Amino acid sequence: MNRSGSREGRTMQEIRLLEAIFELVACWSKSEMTNSARKLLIEYYRTCPEETAAGRARGAIRRYAQWDPPSLGEIRERHRAGAMEDLDWRILKVENEARKLDEADGRA
Repeated sequence: MNRSGSREGRTMQEIRLLEAIFELVACWSKSEMTNSARKLLIEYYRTCPEETAAGRARGAIRRYAQWDPPSLGEIRERHRAGAMEDLDWRILKVENEARKLDEADGRA
């Protein structure tokens, strides 16, 4: 694949990650996100100093929502107990999309 195709794939993966972040925040806040809120979250994501996409996503969510999403360990415990909630599934989706973006960036 040429460099522009690779860049397009990375851009599409970043869009999928951002959409997953928007869905998670909307689910947590129980309200639809406005365009200005989305722009602010994107800015927080892109300026977060974390190395990984998952770290940047969590940092942006913390900064925007003043909420720290449960860790993957906490979600695993709820899964074992059969107590997963919609929010947990959305967190897993963010983590999965972040992993795919890191792979596209050659970090995995």
